[in-house]
Amino acid sequence: MFSRLQSFFTLHERARIYPFIGFILLLACEPLIAAGLASLGLGSQPTYLVRTLAAVALLIHYRRDYVELSLTPSLSQAVIAILSGLLVFVLWVLPYPEWMGGQAQNNPEAMPMRDAMDMFWLVCRWSGSALLVPLIEELFWRSYFMRRLEHSEFMSVSPAHVGTYAVVVSSVLFAIEHQLWLAGLLAGLVYAWLYRRFQVLWIPILAHMVTNAVLGAWVVFGGHWQYW
Repeated sequence: MFSRLQSFFTLHERARIYPFIGFILLLACEPLIAAGLASLGLGSQPTYLVRTLAAVALLIHYRRDYVELSLTPSLSQAVIAILSGLLVFVLWVLPYPEWMGGQAQNNPEAMPMRDAMDMFWLVCRWSGSALLVPLIEELFWRSYFMRRLEHSEFMSVSPAHVGTYAVVVSSVLFAIEHQLWLAGLLAGLVYAWLYRRFQVLWIPILAHMVTNAVLGAWVVFGGHWQYW
């Protein structure tokens, strides 16, 4: 089956699909991974680290294919990315009703912070969310999927020439990936606009990183664990 996937997807597609799909599949298998680690006496905390290391390994394996990452933003573009990331954070923490994915539970389970090991796992979770997830998701949703909807030879598509259909469909599917689907939709539209407007993938990546980093601080220091 793996060989069939290899022949079905081009190298450019595999480089952007596999890290994302691998991360999502390991997330879906988290209960099984946690149970396996617990049976070895390691506890369930390393499950996030397992996902992170697997994704990092794939990103490193395909690193030479990420030509879009060679373009870096200017200072003014970086400022716009940061402000956009903060805007998405505000949109994310609005009090959404349950039918929009809002949480009804008032006392979600917090990650333990009793000792140095607990803090290590917390840092792993925070850094993975702020640094790794934005890179994986923007390579998949914006660089690949949004442009792939525009043309099968997506590497030849300039982000500036991506149409409304590709922006909306990719943002809707990005929203479905998240429990807060309306916030996810708005976030997807913001990140897509940044890529289409500036044609530099690092700009939506930076905005996404800011969103997730500030959200992590909101979770840990504000006790809003329902967002994790």
